[in-house]
Amino acid sequence: MILISNLFCFFSWMKAQDLLVTIHHDTLNCSVGKIENDFYPVTFFEEEDNKTYNGLIHRDSVLFYKKNYFLSMKDDRLRPWYPLVEVSFDAGVVHQFGKFRIDDDLTDKSDFKAKTGFYLGTDLTYFISKQIGYGIKYNYRSLLGGDVRYQYFGPLMYCRFLEKSSPNYFFFNISGGIGWMAQKNAPVQMLAVRPRIEMSANSFSGDFAVGYSIKMAKHVSLQIKTSCNIGYPNFVRIKDIQKITLPSDAPLAIDGYCHNMNTVNLTAGFIFH
Repeated sequence: MILISNLFCFFSWMKAQDLLVTIHHDTLNCSVGKIENDFYPVTFFEEEDNKTYNGLIHRDSVLFYKKNYFLSMKDDRLRPWYPLVEVSFDAGVVHQFGKFRIDDDLTDKSDFKAKTGFYLGTDLTYFISKQIGYGIKYNYRSLLGGDVRYQYFGPLMYCRFLEKSSPNYFFFNISGGIGWMAQKNAPVQMLAVRPRIEMSANSFSGDFAVGYSIKMAKHVSLQIKTSCNIGYPNFVRIKDIQKITLPSDAPLAIDGYCHNMNTVNLTAGFIFH
């Protein structure tokens, strides 16, 4: 029962961000509930004894109240007009820079179809000001029908350009983290034999993005984004070791097999804030 009571107080504090002003011009930082029988239920925090209290106040005693006015019940700072937390999901097309080794006729940079695939990504950002935020980023890129797969994960710094007169804004973000590649049906030249194997590679990578956000509803925006992923692995590891004569899980010379992880991505999606 004590645990349940503490949890109730905690969640009441987390949700409590309302301002209530009485007809005597007294103010209260509290959580105001739905009116019942002419009384508003209120929950407020008392600093002197460090406790949370529940009570009722008659509608005739209330001059006005405003929801989500303070950051929290324990904090008298005003809740900012801009979103503090954003979660974005986007999808689109990806195009590979440089060469990757599939077959001889697919290593040419002019072969657009072979080096174009799809992109899925998500960002989670917490803003310490109206412009600057920090978070984490993940994306997945697939080419050649899934034979080549890239993934990226890393911390994120986000900058947005807000205007009070408009809910829309430009943004850019930068991230540095880890990228990894997996490739199926990759041909490897071993003397006169050219077996197709599955291999993987990792590298420190970077992600850079610019875009525009268009507000669609109170908590939802549409985003259009262009981004680049950069990564240069220095070795690959093979999984189908039985097909070639290298020691188990031995690094393979990378030249001609996984030139880089560099892609340009054009995506669209939604931001929830």
